[in-house]
Amino acid sequence: MRRMILGLASLTILANTSWCQSSCTADLNDDQVINLHDLLALLVHYGDSCSPDMATYPTINISEIHYNPNSAQGNDSDWEFLELHNPHPYPIGLQDWSLQNAVSFSFSANDTIPEAGFFVIARNLDSLASVLPFDVPAKQWNAGESLNNTGETIELRAPDASLVMAISYEDNDGWVTEPDGMGPSLEWMDTGLANDQVDSWTYSLIFGGTPGAQNSMWGLSDPE
Repeated sequence: MRRMILGLASLTILANTSWCQSSCTADLNDDQVINLHDLLALLVHYGDSCSPDMATYPTINISEIHYNPNSAQGNDSDWEFLELHNPHPYPIGLQDWSLQNAVSFSFSANDTIPEAGFFVIARNLDSLASVLPFDVPAKQWNAGESLNNTGETIELRAPDASLVMAISYEDNDGWVTEPDGMGPSLEWMDTGLANDQVDSWTYSLIFGGTPGAQNSMWGLSDPE
């Protein structure tokens, strides 16, 4: 106890001793001298954690799912794809972001989703590249994985593994049935709708969907 009192007394002496410095960052009350008032202000926060706040990440939406292409288009293994949409007026770097659950894919340092643009992840990029718009970024998910024709959950996770978006699609139970082998993809109906709600999803008006391009229903629905 005596040692603590002596320590505080020493701090008090130091706190009341001003010295010249180029920037008085310790002058917390801006009275041009570092004194006991500044020391007491610091003591109020004694023991506070200085760990950084939890990171926040921009919203990225899952905008299209082609889980069961029609046989007229070709095999599922050639034409299945997922599409991400960036709703922001700036590009988003995707390093260390990942897709999990339904398929597994980790984005690399060079992967970027353009402002108000799209990023496509395909089961077979060689096939899908033939219908992708020019300059749309695209990658192929892990070999041997596919989207379940009856439904499953697609998870988009940020670099710290926090869940940013999850879509649990199905081929029934309120979900439209046309994307289940009839030709169209399953598409997010409009950008003003909740991304993870069944009522926000419909079937594409385009056979095979619109990978890397604006969804066929955008601008035609009533977000309210």
